[in-house]
Amino acid sequence: MELKLIDSNTTPHAGYGAGSGEVIKEEYQCPCGHAKVIYEKDAIPGFRDSDIWCTCKECNDKYEFRRGVAYER
Repeated sequence: MELKLIDSNTTPHAGYGAGSGEVIKEEYQCPCGHAKVIYEKDAIPGFRDSDIWCTCKECNDKYEFRRGVAYER
């Protein structure tokens, strides 16, 4: 299921010597509607990493999350 985007921001980052980049943070409405799913991505050369988590234990146990999407387990 697609998640509803609540907030999104991109913060520039000077980088760590390999060039500048940005940090992306997006907040989505949890499938139950009572919590948030948070996606963060470091788009900085040499440090490209992403993480996603849900602040709702019940939905976290029931769904697997990807950027803007939830899949039932």
